[in-house]
Amino acid sequence: MYDTTHSFAKNNYQSRWQQSMPDIAWGTILLFLTIVTGYALVIPAAIAGYLAYPIATLVCGYLAFASFTVAHDAGHGNLFKLGSPLKPMESWLGWMASIPLLIVPYRFFQKIHDRHHAFTNDPDRDPDYMPETNSWLKVVVNAYLVPYKYHKLALTQLRHDPVLQATFPSTIAFLSITLGGLITLTIMGYGLEVLFLAILPLLIAIFFLALFFDYVPHYPHKLLDRYHNTRIYPGKILNLLLLGQNYHLIHHLHPRLPWYKYQEVYYKTKAELEKQGAPIDQIGKGGEQAFLLDRKAIDIPADSSSIHLLLKVKSKRRLTDDAVAVDFTFPGSGSLKYQAGQYITLSKWLAGAMHTRCYSLCASPSKGLVSIGVKKTRNGLVSGFIHDQLQPGDELIVQGPFGHFVYPPNTQRQVSGLILVAGGSGITPILSILETALEQQAKLPVHLIYACKNKESIMFFSQLEALKSQYSEQLKLSYVLENPPESLRDTGRLSKHLLFNLLGIQGEDIDRQRCQTREIYVCGPEPMKAVVLDSLCEFGFDADRIHVEQFTKPQTQPIGVAKTVQISLADGHHRLQVASNQTVLEVANVEGINIPHACGNGLCGSCKLKVSEGKVMPLGDSVSGITAEETDAGYTLACQCRPLTDLKLAEVRL
Repeated sequence: MYDTTHSFAKNNYQSRWQQSMPDIAWGTILLFLTIVTGYALVIPAAIAGYLAYPIATLVCGYLAFASFTVAHDAGHGNLFKLGSPLKPMESWLGWMASIPLLIVPYRFFQKIHDRHHAFTNDPDRDPDYMPETNSWLKVVVNAYLVPYKYHKLALTQLRHDPVLQATFPSTIAFLSITLGGLITLTIMGYGLEVLFLAILPLLIAIFFLALFFDYVPHYPHKLLDRYHNTRIYPGKILNLLLLGQNYHLIHHLHPRLPWYKYQEVYYKTKAELEKQGAPIDQIGKGGEQAFLLDRKAIDIPADSSSIHLLLKVKSKRRLTDDAVAVDFTFPGSGSLKYQAGQYITLSKWLAGAMHTRCYSLCASPSKGLVSIGVKKTRNGLVSGFIHDQLQPGDELIVQGPFGHFVYPPNTQRQVSGLILVAGGSGITPILSILETALEQQAKLPVHLIYACKNKESIMFFSQLEALKSQYSEQLKLSYVLENPPESLRDTGRLSKHLLFNLLGIQGEDIDRQRCQTREIYVCGPEPMKAVVLDSLCEFGFDADRIHVEQFTKPQTQPIGVAKTVQISLADGHHRLQVASNQTVLEVANVEGINIPHACGNGLCGSCKLKVSEGKVMPLGDSVSGITAEETDAGYTLACQCRPLTDLKLAEVRL
């Protein structure tokens, strides 16, 4: 058993939906019996000539559609509670219900469907992802591609996944039996019956399943957070016809609920859903909440302070030979509310794995832009992709904003000036801070010192020069070039001596009090930051006024007895020795173990793990990347997880 040492009581929201979970899902079992009865009546009647084949096709199409719901509930383990002596029947019912689906074996579907819940609306990892389109022809084509994508994923991206590999024998056996049976019946002279009672119903079922399980509930397929990645469109008749899938958000929030409980839980938790801004459409009504037009799903609120969604690349422009600026299009009329100096994370599936990187927002928040600058690094997989392959119109998963390297500082104190020191791509957050300071404080002296290899490597050069011209009396701009042209031979690599010269703090007659009321922001390579910090501290600048952007943290040296931490990840099982003063993530990074993560400081929640055994230190309230509910359920963050005992952890896939 896990023990997080937190004792969060289950809130009313949790208890309301859990009270609706039956010990036996009689509604699903009744649905299964109805489907069997339907086939037992329709097929003989059609073969005997009592029922026209086109009508039999439509009926069998709906029965196949309904069969999926039984297999779906069984796949989530919803038919019988854990520990029930009837639990083994669940798989049997799942397999029986998958027979009309012909090409989607139950066990295979069960495991690959877990990925849909884990990576909803992720175009690279969600097997059910259907891109937004205004063409119904494309919707139809994409619907029929879903089963193909299932098998393609299994044979390509997931071919080494042990969970999927375990389903291959049953998948081969199922496909051999169903397809072999259809071929045999056709050879025996029942080709017409196979076509009208099996093939055409399957095609009908696949289209409507993809439409009402994948396309409509997730439209417009942009949002990835749990309360907004799918929608609700209430209705009692729809609830019966679609077997609960008009309450698809309820299923995603509570996958253990059987289909006929979705509507009940919706009304129980409606107030909480509305509080969270969940998209709830109104069929047959106009306005902002009309069907598929709910603004909560297709438009991001103005000044949204947190996003987790697909953003489309608006433009990409070259800054230097190895750096580009990327601007994103924000959905609808919304905008991202962030502080100057903060960053976002970008995620992309590359080279067989998901990679997430942090990139600072490089525009003033007042501009309403989501814009970043990316410098291509040696062997940089993500930066190389952005630099060489990313094109306008492409979409990336964006989350944020994050970070405490912000301007203005969260203090009320006298500021006599602003010193900004940037190196290389460290100009990106500094540029945002620079623009914001110039906009907000017209009389504040600002000095930007920007260190680069040469003039050609200066990112945002034209923009900086424009600011220098516009704010000539307020802004001082100093370029420090390692390889300067002949006209600038007096610069060179940034050193203490050069820094002091640039800041004008040489000599005994310097106004030290004025220096100590300046705010200083530093971002760049580690060696440069070390020089700047040592120099400023030596002179006596107020350390509380020196703000440094840290994207990496040194490993904490272990204290006391290390605990054994076993981690199950997509690439296999790993064992680490982690002391209670270390985090699992920092030790994993040193050992070369790739735990998916982004910010590394508990803000984004990208490194969530399930604690199956052991105790971990409680997480503070400032850790916003995980909820109390999730902690109470046995989840933790690798970047915050400090073991109190030996641990068993697993990557979160569901």
